[in-house]
Amino acid sequence: MNNLEVFNYEMGYTQHEFGRVLNSGFTNHQSPYRCQPVSTNGWLVTQLEHPLQVSILLTPLSPRVLGSISLPVLQVKFSVKDATKQQSDDFFDKLFKYFHKGGG
Repeated sequence: MNNLEVFNYEMGYTQHEFGRVLNSGFTNHQSPYRCQPVSTNGWLVTQLEHPLQVSILLTPLSPRVLGSISLPVLQVKFSVKDATKQQSDDFFDKLFKYFHKGGG
């Protein structure tokens, strides 16, 4: 299996916040995922017992300004390699649950 899919998302995080969430419960010892830094703005996530590899690369964008509020924005590029559709779907389902920010 040598397939590669690329997904791009804009996310409302600073680079530091993104790294903190990614390296917390999402990839902790109870998770099927493991994370290793590959650069100051990139990580490689692998899955135990599966060949899945996800490269994550962050690019800071201009903040979104809403009146007096300024919100950080990251362009997040996910390169998913050696994954079945189900493995990819499971990865993103879990990722977006961990990265969801409540509002109201």
